[in-house]
Amino acid sequence: MRFSKSWIVTTKDLSVFRKNKYVFYSLIAMPLIIGVVLPTIILAALTASVPAGNKALFLSAATTGINTVSGYFIIIAAVLPTIIASYSFVGEKLEKSLEPLLATPTTDSELLFGKSLAAFLPCMAATYIGAAIFVVLVDSWSLANFGQLLLPNPYWALTMGAVTPLACVLSVEANVIISSRVNDIRAAQQIGGLVILPVILLMVLSSTASAIIDPILLSAIVSGALVLVDIALFYVSKATFQREEILTKWK
Repeated sequence: MRFSKSWIVTTKDLSVFRKNKYVFYSLIAMPLIIGVVLPTIILAALTASVPAGNKALFLSAATTGINTVSGYFIIIAAVLPTIIASYSFVGEKLEKSLEPLLATPTTDSELLFGKSLAAFLPCMAATYIGAAIFVVLVDSWSLANFGQLLLPNPYWALTMGAVTPLACVLSVEANVIISSRVNDIRAAQQIGGLVILPVILLMVLSSTASAIIDPILLSAIVSGALVLVDIALFYVSKATFQREEILTKWK
């Protein structure tokens, strides 16, 4: 697989996304809401519930709350691709560039990787920007009140560094597959929205299991499972991607 060919597909899609106001505003709004609103709510709730001056109790409650909130960033990373990746092939049809795209001298792997990368990069960038805002707000508050930083901790680092991007890859690959099988943007987004349901269920189960299993070990297990699913989805996308069928079906 030639990365240079995939990158051409990626840059072309990124230029299209930048011009789409719906996609652009979605990428900005969701992470900002989570990055600003969540720490404000958490810190206000902790301040109201934890006795004043009880530093140990506050830090313990804050760490638990922050670790739980990290799951929201995983969900964001899984939700955003339903907006972007659904445009992968359906958008090409609307732009009347589908036939030239499929006629380019790229392999199916190069084309699919380029499309996936175009959805993955802005989604993860938006997620990490929201996470960075969250970290700055939480650490500014904890430093001013307790003289120490709460983030990043090992669990947060593993969640944001491994689980979140792997969940994003899962969503991107699934939505690219969907986009190559349907011929309507709304249908692609509605079906793609179902992709996040297993991710949400996984986060709920993880939160429940964290009371029994060490959270860091649990995150490592989840990461390993997501790696296997992501690899399987890539091979599924290659097996189900048929250029000739897309051209004849969508004319």
